[in-house]
Amino acid sequence: MGKILFDFILSAMLGFMRYFFCFVAILFLFIAVYHSQSAADSPQSSAAAPTVTTGSASRVTHNSATLRGTINANGLSTTAWFQYRIVNGPSKNTFSTQTVIGTSDTEVSFSIIALLPGTTYYYRLAAKNDAGTTYGDEVSFTTTDMKISHTTDITSPTGSISINDGAYCTNFLTVTLELSADDNIGVTGYYLSTSAIPPAPHTVGWTSITPTTHYQEDVSYTMSNGDGENTIYVWYKDASGNISGGASNSIIVDTTPPTITIANPTSGSTYKTTSKTINISGIASDSTSEINNVVWSTNKGKDEKESKTISWNISNVDLLEGDNVITIKATDSLGNTGTATITITYAAGNNPPTVITGPATGITTDFATLTGTINAEGLSATAWFQYGTSSESYSDTSSIVNIESSSLDTQINSYISGLLAGTTYYYRLAARNSAGTTYGSEMTFNTKPPKGKISGYVMHSVNSKPIESVRLRLKGTKARKKTFKVILSDAGGFFEFNELDADAYDIFAIKTGLKSARQMVELKESEKNNVEIKLRSIQEEPKRDLIEDKKGTDTPHPNPNKSEETKPEAQNPK
Repeated sequence: MGKILFDFILSAMLGFMRYFFCFVAILFLFIAVYHSQSAADSPQSSAAAPTVTTGSASRVTHNSATLRGTINANGLSTTAWFQYRIVNGPSKNTFSTQTVIGTSDTEVSFSIIALLPGTTYYYRLAAKNDAGTTYGDEVSFTTTDMKISHTTDITSPTGSISINDGAYCTNFLTVTLELSADDNIGVTGYYLSTSAIPPAPHTVGWTSITPTTHYQEDVSYTMSNGDGENTIYVWYKDASGNISGGASNSIIVDTTPPTITIANPTSGSTYKTTSKTINISGIASDSTSEINNVVWSTNKGKDEKESKTISWNISNVDLLEGDNVITIKATDSLGNTGTATITITYAAGNNPPTVITGPATGITTDFATLTGTINAEGLSATAWFQYGTSSESYSDTSSIVNIESSSLDTQINSYISGLLAGTTYYYRLAARNSAGTTYGSEMTFNTKPPKGKISGYVMHSVNSKPIESVRLRLKGTKARKKTFKVILSDAGGFFEFNELDADAYDIFAIKTGLKSARQMVELKESEKNNVEIKLRSIQEEPKRDLIEDKKGTDTPHPNPNKSEETKPEAQNPK
């Protein structure tokens, strides 16, 4: 009985323990699933692997170097170290590691020793957190030779900076920096800043360059201080971490156009007038640069004019009927341009004509054409010229020209004649409408001087009797425009060549039966020259040419080129 009871109790306890362990296993499973789900839902699950940037090596000797870089842990505790090797050599890790936390860039550095002299090493920065492992780019450095490894480099680089080739100012924020530096061992980097505070060798912002004893490069740079004076500082460093003294250069930035203020005839944007012309003035200003010029133009096709003044004034702007949009444009010394406009509405009212006296054209010794321009200001008008040989005293007037009502400029031309040669004439244009009479400015012209004249007589050289109908040919010899005229002497042997310019003339006298003669005359401007030309008879010369006829006999024939002289009159016998 006792044995049966013991077996029953033992069986019950074993069954209870079996169920107890099953319950515990299920409980642990539930806790594991819940913990896994909580971990997936926690903020840590969204964290990223570290961001890694391999930096440049410094303090490089024949057997050691300092490796640098930058790590962003991205919110997780991160372990950092360097890997380095030589070509075809095994990769080594730095003996120590460094822990980085936070979400900002953190600079790390490791010193490595037991390096080979004169050897190129390749290295990269590595970092690891719970989200993964990241490797930076592989870069290199070369250890120094043994022969110079024992020399400590304490000499800092020397350098300079220039902006836009030394320009005083610019209207662009992006400029070109001319960088230059020298070092006894080699320049390895430069640091640019708008602050005069010197950087440390490991400050973030250094730009690495291929080591060189003489560095020179043009670098594009965008300034951040805007308009005004901008100063840029630069420092240079070498492989030993020596940093140069700061060099700087300044430039004035001006990207703002000038300001234009229209003061007269109004400070407003519109103005109405019944005047044909108007004066406009104002101020042009620039906070940084000088005003180079002020120009204006209209929408009515008027030409642009220039005024190189800050306090600008534009006088006598011609207006046309309707809206005249005047644009004022100011440009500073850097080429920045500002504009301002004013709309002036012109309506022709009860105004006298607008008159402009023009130049005289087609001037000769005794006539000319006078020109001018009239705007009748929308009313019917008449116009004429006043002229005379005394200033402001006009003895004559041209014919009257009628002008229909119009607000447009009308060209006036008047032909005047009966003028005195070689005389100064004074003239002006006049016009009248129902609103009044207007006179243009007085102008002058000079008639051409009178022409020269050569006259004289053709006489017989023996008896001094005049010779009629002698053919006289005149030819100029010096003037650009050669003169050629032919006339005949009258019954009294008289001849006259008129309207001659100053020149040297040849006069040829020709008449049948008389020997031709040539007379040369030097005629000055407006000169009257009298000459006498003498001709003589051609003496008969009884010469005959012998012409062989077909029978072989010589027959005398008169020479056709010889003119026969008149036979002498028969004398009365004694």
